[in-house]
Amino acid sequence: MKKVHRLSENEFRDFTRLAKPIAGDSRLKCMRKYIQHGDKSTYDHCLSVAYTAFLLNRRLHIGAGEESLVKASLLHDYFLYDWHNKGDRLHGYHHPRIACENAQRDFDLTEKEKAMILSHMWPLTLMHIPTSREGWLISMADKICSCREIMQRRLS
Repeated sequence: MKKVHRLSENEFRDFTRLAKPIAGDSRLKCMRKYIQHGDKSTYDHCLSVAYTAFLLNRRLHIGAGEESLVKASLLHDYFLYDWHNKGDRLHGYHHPRIACENAQRDFDLTEKEKAMILSHMWPLTLMHIPTSREGWLISMADKICSCREIMQRRLS
């Protein structure tokens, strides 16, 4: 029986080819020093979101553009600070804009990719609703991964 929660070797190769240019960038790798949820770094969280969004796209045959999907997924939390220590109690509301501004500064983004980053926290950020298949996938994948990371920490 085929495992639907994992990518095949060929699919993983496709994912790696799309993720490598950004995931391997030293600017993105600096996110390894910030904790996102539980004990998972922001870098690892973004990589998990990209993988999960790619997997959902493939398994559910959604037909989202995979290059933009993976790119925006990797950059969706590119806010570059430890939100636990910054003292911003409204981090959930503010960080999509900060991540988008940082990503625009450091990488070439399309308008669609900017919208994906800005809308990933919907419905918390009511004014930024996902407007593309890719945006909806990132928003869903972010919630799936965040829940998994928080629960793994609490259950261990």
